[in-house]
Amino acid sequence: MERKTRLCLAAGVGALAVVVLAAVWLLRGGGEVSIERLALDDDSGRRQAAGIMNRVYGSEQHDPQRNCWHYLREDGGDYCLSPLALDRVAVGRQRRLYLFAGGGKDGARDEDLSGLVGAFVADADTLAPIAGSRELDFSNRRAAGPDQVQLLQLSRDGYMGWFAVGSAAPGGGAEEFPQFYAPRGDEVVAIGGEVFGRDADAIDGLKFAYQLDSAQGGARVYPLSLTVRDGKGKQLASFDFRFDRRRWEYVCADVDCRVRAGLPMRPGREETAQQPAAPAADANEALFGRGRKLSDADLRDVLVQLGMRYVAQDGAAGFIGQNGCDAPYPLDAHFERDGGQEQLWVRGGDGCTSGAAGASVWIFVRDGGGRLRVNLGMPAADVRRTRDVSAGVHDLRVGSAGFCDRLWRWNGKAFVHLLNIPTQTGGCDGADL
Repeated sequence: MERKTRLCLAAGVGALAVVVLAAVWLLRGGGEVSIERLALDDDSGRRQAAGIMNRVYGSEQHDPQRNCWHYLREDGGDYCLSPLALDRVAVGRQRRLYLFAGGGKDGARDEDLSGLVGAFVADADTLAPIAGSRELDFSNRRAAGPDQVQLLQLSRDGYMGWFAVGSAAPGGGAEEFPQFYAPRGDEVVAIGGEVFGRDADAIDGLKFAYQLDSAQGGARVYPLSLTVRDGKGKQLASFDFRFDRRRWEYVCADVDCRVRAGLPMRPGREETAQQPAAPAADANEALFGRGRKLSDADLRDVLVQLGMRYVAQDGAAGFIGQNGCDAPYPLDAHFERDGGQEQLWVRGGDGCTSGAAGASVWIFVRDGGGRLRVNLGMPAADVRRTRDVSAGVHDLRVGSAGFCDRLWRWNGKAFVHLLNIPTQTGGCDGADL
């Protein structure tokens, strides 16, 4: 029997109907899944939410007048976040709390889309942390948090995640940003990837409905589909997404999705929309998009250690190394902070550069002289932090294309290999590390 799950949250004039995803962070033990929304104006719910907020943001940051917790981002943005939704989830004998918080940036202009949210999972009885991130990007006008958020069951095994929607402006014709978050290891991450909503080129009045097929219970991550209808309910287009475990996000399943084939657009925009994106102007833009960039010295250091150079010619753009792979391949980079350590994560490659893993990961850390030095670089299906900490930095678990993960630990100067972890019996037999 076919089973579908659907979610609707008000967005502009219409409604953005969404059904979401799953990942590999599954609860163990099986059993029935029950979800209970707890009232934040009730004493019990208010105390539990405040306990989590005090732990992650600090009780001294609580503003009793506004009933929110101040948070200052590194870029100088001053936010004040409040609990938006608190849910209690029971899977078998396990009981967990899922808290989602959001708030606005003080002094933000209407066109500022740099909103902020936090999402946390805790033991329902002890409030002990299980997973969480206190600083997640949320695109919304006036850099505000969402008006609504919903917790969804994303897999048969009880994997949960949040959905919220932002918009560029009020009104039914505004660009909309469907955004998805879910736990991964001891963090919560954005997993929406290439899932899209109405953009500035689309005609007014379109309704977007995302749906996952829960009948595919054997899938570790359910496939996601999008149906676009007009104001009268007539179907105009449909698109399919799959979950990419290497990128840890949803991506288009085919070319029709990537070019948004059949999506009605304003006159004169269709031809432009079909054109491929212009290649990045330089290596910085290729790595970071149009966000944060490296200094000239840092960029030289990183490219030298990667053994790569950026090329954009004859319709091809990307990075080429010294590994004999002729076709340029993509790399993307972002900064993360673990304790007091700033890390530059670089991911990318293809089957030629990285074999069966399909991609590689490099992690750069600044040395005593302030220069970025590569500490980890290898083919990897994924890399995630564990809960264990050494010298103030979390251990890193590196997944391979096979059945042998590798654990790396910071020794105060560098990440060193600690041990191998078989993901099935005999998975690490013969492993070189």
